[in-house]
Amino acid sequence: MDASSYEVYEEHLKHLEEQLVTVTIENQSLVSELNGYKDKESLDRLRAEIEIERNRYRKLEEKFKKHEKDCDIKHIQSFDSAQGWVDVSIKSSNSAEKSSPTPKSTKKRVGRIKKFDLMWRRIVNSVYNFMDDFTEEPEEQNENDDGEPLTVKQLKANINRFKSDLTPYIDTIKGIQQLLAWKTPSYTLLMFMIYLIAIWHGCFVSVILFCLVVRMMVSYLNHLGFQIKFNFFQPLEEKKPKEDSSSGLTDKFSLVIQVARKVQNGLGAAADGLEKIQSLLTWKTPVTRKLFIMLFICFVMSFTASMENYSYIMGIFLGIKMFIINYFYNRYPRLKRRYDSTYKTWQQLPTTVECEQKMVKSEINKFILSETESTSEESASDTSTKTKKIKDTDAEFCQLFSLPNSESPVSGWQGGKRCSLVNKEKSVLSGLKNGKLYLTRSFLCFERTKTPSKKNIVIPLADITEMSKAKPYAILPGSGMSIEIKLVGGKVFTFGAIVYRDEAYDSLIQAGIDQALPWATGVPLNQDTLPTSSLRRRSSAKSISNFTWASDYTDAD
Repeated sequence: MDASSYEVYEEHLKHLEEQLVTVTIENQSLVSELNGYKDKESLDRLRAEIEIERNRYRKLEEKFKKHEKDCDIKHIQSFDSAQGWVDVSIKSSNSAEKSSPTPKSTKKRVGRIKKFDLMWRRIVNSVYNFMDDFTEEPEEQNENDDGEPLTVKQLKANINRFKSDLTPYIDTIKGIQQLLAWKTPSYTLLMFMIYLIAIWHGCFVSVILFCLVVRMMVSYLNHLGFQIKFNFFQPLEEKKPKEDSSSGLTDKFSLVIQVARKVQNGLGAAADGLEKIQSLLTWKTPVTRKLFIMLFICFVMSFTASMENYSYIMGIFLGIKMFIINYFYNRYPRLKRRYDSTYKTWQQLPTTVECEQKMVKSEINKFILSETESTSEESASDTSTKTKKIKDTDAEFCQLFSLPNSESPVSGWQGGKRCSLVNKEKSVLSGLKNGKLYLTRSFLCFERTKTPSKKNIVIPLADITEMSKAKPYAILPGSGMSIEIKLVGGKVFTFGAIVYRDEAYDSLIQAGIDQALPWATGVPLNQDTLPTSSLRRRSSAKSISNFTWASDYTDAD
């Protein structure tokens, strides 16, 4: 295939991928519309039932109002009769009421009683409402917890909204950065002098509040219709590249990729910063000791002098650091890397992943065997020819198993040997896990077919107590093409389907003889000669390592 035809084929493939993404997004929107059409009949039924319930509610409400009015009249009449304010003969008949009208004093008393009764009801209702606020409400189960379905149009509209709303805040941050970078020397010098005067006279907080009041007044004038363009930190205008107005399938695909990349990188940077702060506060780095000593000294000094003196000193130092020292650091990065203690401290703070990788490497270093004379001579003779190969071909292997570069596969094992991890307790098909077997100077590593995987296994050679040829299943032809390895603690691993089983077995025995290990030399095993770390359970971090120690491995893995 020519290069030109290959490029055309690759271009067609990209277009097909873009069309596939667009079709999947549109398919999801069509599915949501279809579900809406299916629910249309049930919605009509619900609407009819709701209308019936509304009519019932209106009738009940009218009956309740009539009953409430009758109760109010009876209550007022009974209250008047008890106090002697209204004559009992008024209640006897309607004719008597017409013939003998009530006096004005009685009407006033009835009005006062009605007002008192209404006030009392309001007080009681307010008390009951206040008590209802402390009752627990049942959790509402929303059917559409995921929100609206994914569509390219809505995604693009939300991105544009977020970008336009975020622009003022980004402009303010850029304006502060340009101010501290002395992009406009006269304005920066003026702000620096105002800052020093405010710190010297102790009115820095008042100046900040005054600036906020002025900014709110300008916003209010803009709200009234005045066109006032004012900002304390207005960034300089930059030339923006012309945007291509043409849009198509490539724009939709690139939009999704761009958003995913920004979210990935942004969340990764935020997680790194939070993990560094966590490592600083949890004593995972020596920098925490320095921070503790500095805070303790400041605490003691706070009792020896007034806080005003400290505020002056800290304010002046902070102003010089922001306006002058950081300017030189940002302009000359080499100067920053050498003398900026804050930058160096932040770079030295480890993340959670780095801390766990350090734990894994320290645990692995306990099982690295010392070089013998034969291995040192071979490595010295082949240094000039194998150094480049180790760096190029075996770097991925060392990174996969978190091994140092000195633990690269030995000769004959660089590409690994295809095999299967056999579980005799399961059936033949379900008990086989395909992968590759690697041998280094100190470890025997098994890599699963799907990588990176936590199902990879690392077996220290110092933990092996016995190794032999095996035949796990009687139905297999020949001698079985398997190797059985027993470890300290009784755990057994069987690696089968090895094409050149005898050569691999001899190579493993020779590696054990070179390191003078008991299982290879035939010397009886002595528990006292084993490393102390091999007799205990590994406490390495499994959350980030791409392997499992052989002592920790279970069939469930």
